[in-house]
Amino acid sequence: MASRNTDLLTGGVRRALVLLIVVTLPLTQALTLNLRFPLKIYEVALVAAGLTCLAEFRIPTLPSARRAARWVLALIGWALVVLLLHVWLPPAGLSMTGLVTRFGPLGDGVAKILYLLLSLLGFLLVAEVTYRDEAAVIRWWLIGAMAAALYSWYLVASSVLGRDPYLLPGINVPQVFRFGDWAVIRSGTFEEGNFLGLYLIISTMLALYAKRRLVALFLGLSVLASFSTVNFAALGLLSAVLVWTGSARKSWGRKLVSVVAGTLFLVGIGSLLVATGYIRDVFAAKLVGTTMFSRLERLGFIVSGLQMFADHPITGVGISQYGYYYNKYQFLAAGFFSNLKLIANNVYVELLAELGIVGFLLFSVFVWQIYRRTRSPDLRPLRLGFLGILLVWNAFPTFSIMFLWAFWGVILGVAARRSQTLVPAVAPPSLRFASIH
Repeated sequence: MASRNTDLLTGGVRRALVLLIVVTLPLTQALTLNLRFPLKIYEVALVAAGLTCLAEFRIPTLPSARRAARWVLALIGWALVVLLLHVWLPPAGLSMTGLVTRFGPLGDGVAKILYLLLSLLGFLLVAEVTYRDEAAVIRWWLIGAMAAALYSWYLVASSVLGRDPYLLPGINVPQVFRFGDWAVIRSGTFEEGNFLGLYLIISTMLALYAKRRLVALFLGLSVLASFSTVNFAALGLLSAVLVWTGSARKSWGRKLVSVVAGTLFLVGIGSLLVATGYIRDVFAAKLVGTTMFSRLERLGFIVSGLQMFADHPITGVGISQYGYYYNKYQFLAAGFFSNLKLIANNVYVELLAELGIVGFLLFSVFVWQIYRRTRSPDLRPLRLGFLGILLVWNAFPTFSIMFLWAFWGVILGVAARRSQTLVPAVAPPSLRFASIH
């Protein structure tokens, strides 16, 4: 009896911690503590939630999440093997000269592996809590998303009005985009605008799934505050899909009215963006302009990563090692970034360059395990959010950011609730610690 009461207590604490994780997901730069890396609220909460699992000597999870997690564990094992192999027999081209890094090649690799384990724990716990209390998880997610969106618009408005905004603790040097005559803060509570944009796209689809259409509309429009070309393009494509498929089950008359109304709305928004110069300065300038992050320079990062993959097709150069080998493979002169540890800025190239074809395939199977759970018509907004991630990954820094893993956990939790045969009615199985070693 005492053991059961203890399990109930730790389970309640763990649920509260998971909800805290969900609501603080956008705080990746704001309200963080600088420990050579920004320590985030949700990371502290996740470690605490892990301790509750340790107290029970189990990780409560769902069968679908457990099956998907095995592929991530295989990926992590492969990454560790490759990292240690390259410590023993380092490939030619490793260079640390003049680079500003956190922990060095080995330390960065180990840190990335540990963070993937932490992300995997978050994925498992969010899936389980979503299955038990879907409404609470989505409600707190949307609360966090609304707060982040409102703060992002506040930063944009302050920039346009020429006023110094109040920067939340942890935001020392916010990312700025030159828009017309203004230098606009585009990163919100995140480190950069690309993170903010994708988080808001995911949150928009969650709001649509929860039938919070006004919330979805506001969050979708808030993507514009990120000034992110790839997220803007993904949002436009997903919006077009929603306009067309949203009327699929209606009569031809109603379908025509819905498509025309939706198209006029999108055209109206597009016309407004053209008139204000947003399309010219944010979209067109990045595609054909000569700015620091021009398409040519991004292409150079991708080509360099593919060259690393061509030389190391099986193992890659090692997890979190792209920047240490860039000088050997650089397609273009690094210029201003010569003292920084660069990234491929493309998740697919990152996986191929750092973990080879083996790591790429392992992660692809994991991703497929998530996507196949979204095939129900009721989960169409979540499926579109998932596809939005795949689109944005073509110009995105990394796959390890926590809100992605939390979203995947939500997908599996929601899918399990709609297919009770996947999860026994008595209690969800647990992933014993012994089974992950």
